[in-house]
Amino acid sequence: MIDLEKDGIYSKGKRKGQQRIASGIKDEITVSKYGNPEDIWLSRSAFDEFKKCKRCFYLIRKKGFIAPGTPQFTMNSTTDKLLKKEFDLCRKDQKSHQILIENKLDHIIPYKNEEIAINIYGDPIIPSKSKIPYEKMEAWRSNYHGLQTRFKKTNFILYGSVDDIWFDTKNNSLIIADYKSQANEKEVTQETYWDGDFKTGYQRQLDFYFYLLKQQNLKETISNDAYLLVVNARGLEDKFDNKLLFESTLVHTKVKDDALENEIQEMIDVFNSDNVPESNKLCKNCAYARQRSVIDKL
Repeated sequence: MIDLEKDGIYSKGKRKGQQRIASGIKDEITVSKYGNPEDIWLSRSAFDEFKKCKRCFYLIRKKGFIAPGTPQFTMNSTTDKLLKKEFDLCRKDQKSHQILIENKLDHIIPYKNEEIAINIYGDPIIPSKSKIPYEKMEAWRSNYHGLQTRFKKTNFILYGSVDDIWFDTKNNSLIIADYKSQANEKEVTQETYWDGDFKTGYQRQLDFYFYLLKQQNLKETISNDAYLLVVNARGLEDKFDNKLLFESTLVHTKVKDDALENEIQEMIDVFNSDNVPESNKLCKNCAYARQRSVIDKL
């Protein structure tokens, strides 16, 4: 796709009054948070980039290249938002959700933790608007904050925001849950859902959250069971009628982090290197850049 910089005039900072242009690179590379420039923060999505293509990861995260954007999936964001509201109602009353009851998992309820959220430096996490400190679940679901942990004794901080965490009342354990939205005429089933290469990224996402949650030193154990709540609009109705009808399916998986620390260390080694790594032969971004460089001398 062709992605254009938003047209108009810059209105903030040193660029005030200047015409916008697409530079392809950031003016300033920001890899720190909370005013501590000594630490480097790498998100779950950064790890996903690393696993897909080390070269793209390095150029984006280390060198500040700006990759072409993709359209915002506003429908997915809306379903995520509504599902969070729905599960929050169950969280407030500490009762199981209907989809869990239907799957004979009524002993599982949304996790509730009203303790004040603390960042990696021991400071309360406070939203800029309300000035009231986040509770832990609120911070863990915030894109900017999320679950946080220092990787071993390095200056690298890993973080990621979860969709939800559930509590298994039988085993006193916490379960990673993630919401997925799609539109596919085929019915979602446990047996067929994991078919397809892109689903590998979903598993990697859950494994990363599993690793982060284990680092939080909570009194509950962390289950290696995880769930995707998949809402699918099949579009089989006779007419639109100003609404989309979704079918909800709970998809189970096992999470593991056996090899994760070695992969994270490899990511850090690549980030710290002065050498640009080789690209993934399957990476379309690299292939496009390579082909364009043959004739394009912009």
